Amino acid sequence: MTAPVLLDWSDAKHWNSRGPEPCVLCGRPAHLLSSRGKPCHKTCAEEWLARHQAPAAPDPDTLTEAA
Repeated sequence: MTAPVLLDWSDAKHWNSRGPEPCVLCGRPAHLLSSRGKPCHKTCAEEWLARHQAPAAPDPDTLTEAA
């Protein structure tokens, strides 16, 4: 299972000074901006990342070689 992603959006660059705009993921008004400058809720971004993260590398101790 993938660990939850917790983003640090405490930097002022994540605040949308223009006011709330529709979140690119859920469409509800968002006061924050993603790292790419798009209006987005932090929780929406964290959920998206958790769903789209590459799976962790398999544990080599659980792998078996084909005969």
